Amino acid sequence: MKVSVEKLPNSEAVLDIDVTWDEMEKASDKAFKKIVKQVDIQGFRKGKAPRSLLERRLGKEYIYQEGLDDLANEIYRNTLRDEDIVPITQPTLDAPEIEMGEDYHFKITVPIITPVELGDYSTIKLEREDANITSEEVDKELDNLRQRAVSWQEVDRAADYNDRVTMNLKVTSGEQKVSDLKDNPFELTKERVGLFTGMDEQVVGMKADEEKSFTTTIPSDYGNEKLAGQEAQYEVKLLKVEEKELPELNDEFAQKASDGQYTNLEDLRKFLSDNLLENQKRRVRDELKTKALEAVVEQSNFNIHPLLIQEQAEEMLHQFSHLLEQQKLSLDQYLLMSRKSRAEYLDELRPDAEKSVKEQLVLDAIAKKENITIEAEEIKMLFDLYEQTGQPLQRSNEQAEALARSYRREKTVTRLVEIVAGPDPDVTEDEASQQSEENAFAAATVAEEIATETHNESSESEASATETSLPEDTKDQTVE
Repeated sequence: MKVSVEKLPNSEAVLDIDVTWDEMEKASDKAFKKIVKQVDIQGFRKGKAPRSLLERRLGKEYIYQEGLDDLANEIYRNTLRDEDIVPITQPTLDAPEIEMGEDYHFKITVPIITPVELGDYSTIKLEREDANITSEEVDKELDNLRQRAVSWQEVDRAADYNDRVTMNLKVTSGEQKVSDLKDNPFELTKERVGLFTGMDEQVVGMKADEEKSFTTTIPSDYGNEKLAGQEAQYEVKLLKVEEKELPELNDEFAQKASDGQYTNLEDLRKFLSDNLLENQKRRVRDELKTKALEAVVEQSNFNIHPLLIQEQAEEMLHQFSHLLEQQKLSLDQYLLMSRKSRAEYLDELRPDAEKSVKEQLVLDAIAKKENITIEAEEIKMLFDLYEQTGQPLQRSNEQAEALARSYRREKTVTRLVEIVAGPDPDVTEDEASQQSEENAFAAATVAEEIATETHNESSESEASATETSLPEDTKDQTVE
């Protein structure tokens, strides 16, 4: 048997295979031993019928074809392994009819993942940004807590900005009724956008039980094109004016805001400061990862099969559809509102899909070069992490592979940052362990989406990518 492999510039591999007649004979013998156990022939126990009788029943060519199919599958799988070829999807087979007694030649063509050509990423140098929190930022967080604890007290005076008013509101544009609200609360603001732009300045100065009519212009960028830029006529009756009351910043507020976790304002400030600092450190780390990865992508050379980008775009659309479902909206409804077809939306996703594919290829290449691996204990840790949160993952091979792939990339980008920016001098051993756990949990989240939401698609793709099939007219025969 002779197998030659040619990797084409368009990210396809062609397997050129020559099989001798002796090898065809051996393959047909194996096929006969398999088929004879599946066929009932009168007068013989299953598996004991002679080959000549089975050939008369099924046809001699059928047995040779079955043998060739099995042989082709074996050659294909072994070649993928030996040549380190990663198929993207189902291969195509160029196989002539079998001529008895003659050597056989056929070709298999398969789209493949072509490894990226990395640049010298050790020459990339990035600076770590310092993470600092100011007292003003802590004050802003405290003010946010106060705003969430605000109370409203009815007042007998004219409405002003930052007050809350309750009113009946009827809005028309020409002959079209736009809105008809009863007992509707509005918090008056100088920054209102959307349909009711320009309303607040007209309501300021009104008192309870007062009525007013006025005209505004609906913004030209309003979503409804029939209303955008048109005049809107308002009829308003103010029912109630309420004034905002903020709690005092004291120890009592600290206890209420923290549900008793902190007994004084100083401890609450320290907690908020520490939390802001940790969030900023996380942001700095994430931005550094992004910059490092973008720098490596920029200096690398790629040869990407279009199908890989198409599949990534499809996966991104798939994930987006699940986000829409959480908002009780279908993908079809979203596309209808966006006035886009599915194909148009996929076209818009392609640049991001290509960026994502490049990043994945770069991380896989760096992981291989830096000898970054995932141990069985780490996979168990990822499964345990999810179980501890009350969201256990299915401990299947597909899920384990997805976890390993995602976590390996997480570890790789962390290693890349150490190479281009040096170790983080501010990270203690405990913080490093926490970061590792965060990375693991992030990897588990991605892997869960991959393994649970796209399991059917990926398993079908993998099956088709590792199997070949010869002419369907021989494969579809029913043997009884």
